Amino acid sequence: MTVPTSPSPAANALATRHRLGNLEHTFRPESEVGVQEKYRIWFIVGSLVGIAALLVSGVLLWVKVHWGVAIFPLWIGVLAAWAVSQSPLFRSRLAARRLHLYEHGLVVNTSGSGLFAARWERVVLYQETVQEVIDYKGTRTPVRSAHVSRLVAPGGSKARITDVYAGSHTWGPLIAEAVARAQVEKVWKLVREGGTVGFGPYKLSGPGVTNASGEVLPWRDVSEVAVRGGMVCVWRSGRTKAWAAPKAEQVPNVLVFLTIADNLRRR
Repeated sequence: MTVPTSPSPAANALATRHRLGNLEHTFRPESEVGVQEKYRIWFIVGSLVGIAALLVSGVLLWVKVHWGVAIFPLWIGVLAAWAVSQSPLFRSRLAARRLHLYEHGLVVNTSGSGLFAARWERVVLYQETVQEVIDYKGTRTPVRSAHVSRLVAPGGSKARITDVYAGSHTWGPLIAEAVARAQVEKVWKLVREGGTVGFGPYKLSGPGVTNASGEVLPWRDVSEVAVRGGMVCVWRSGRTKAWAAPKAEQVPNVLVFLTIADNLRRR
C-alpha cells in the first residue's frame, strides 16, 4: 500500500528529529494470502491444523507402511511450517512493520522493534534487482523478480529493505529518485569545480570516468553509460563489449552516477 498511514509514535518521533517533512508513502509487509485482519486467527488455526495433519500422516505412514512413502508428507509439512512461520499473517511483529517515505527521507523497521531513519541528501544507497528467467528453446520468460535496497546513514547505521515490503517495483524507484533529486546538484557542482567523486568501482571527474583498475576513459570516447542485465556498463565508442561492467549492487547511488555521467558525456 502506498497511501500514507499514521506512523507509530516511535517512527513519528524519529521522523520529527530528522526533519523529514511530510509523509508521502507507506508500504506494508507483503502477505502471501489476501486475508483480512479479522480473519487472521482463522488463517493461523487452519494452517496449523493442515501442517499437523501432514506431519501426523507422515509419522503413521513411516510406522505402518514404509519410510519411503512417509517422506513426501513429512517434507511438505516441514516446508509449510517454515513458510507459515515467515508470513506476516502468522508473525504479528513482522506484520506491524512499515516502510515510510517522507519528503526528505525515510523511516523503516529493520529487525524486531528497531527503526532506521535517514535524509535523502545524506544516505548512501545500494540497489539490486534479480530477475528469474525460464529459458525454453530459446524463449526467455521472466517469472519472478527480487529487489533489495541497502542504505547506509552517515553514522554507519544500516538498513536492508527487501520484498518483505509489498510493492518493491514502486518503492525501489521512489527511493532511488528521491536520493538522486537530493544529491545530483551537489555532486554536479563538485565535478564542475574540478573535483572527483567516487561511486564504488567508478570515479567521475571532468576529464573522464575511471574504472576499478585505475584506467581513465575520456568523455569524448564514451558512447553510452547504462544499466544492462544487473551491470552498470560504460561503453567505449566503436566497441560492442563494455569497457567496464561492475554489478549494480556495487555502485552506490546508481541513479546519481548515471545522471552525472550522462551530463558529462554530453558536454
